[in-house]
Amino acid sequence: MSGRVLVVDDDPMQLELVQRGLSRDGFEVRGVTTIHDMASEAKLFAPDVVLIDVNMPDAPGDRTIAIAREAAPGALLVLYSAWETSKLRVLAKRLGADGFISKSESIVAIGRRLQDLQRG
Repeated sequence: MSGRVLVVDDDPMQLELVQRGLSRDGFEVRGVTTIHDMASEAKLFAPDVVLIDVNMPDAPGDRTIAIAREAAPGALLVLYSAWETSKLRVLAKRLGADGFISKSESIVAIGRRLQDLQRG
């Protein structure tokens, strides 16, 4: 299983790295660097998963999740951060995200985690 993934990260180098890795894993991937772009791209791209960097400068986490839910109804919303796993888990639960992935995981592991999340 793969699918469409919209990656949201304000760091262009990190964004490119994740996009390349997920593309190699068979995902159709698009990336954006702002929450505003996430909203418009999600409406056009209709992603199965939105992978969202936790530390986006243009909107707080709860607002980001609300915007993503409206722009990509039915998509899994997955937080993505270098934060420690326990802190990321708590934030994902508090914001109502569908999952979380640590940036410390390898690109291969990230693709597998996304596939696992899609399977439920």
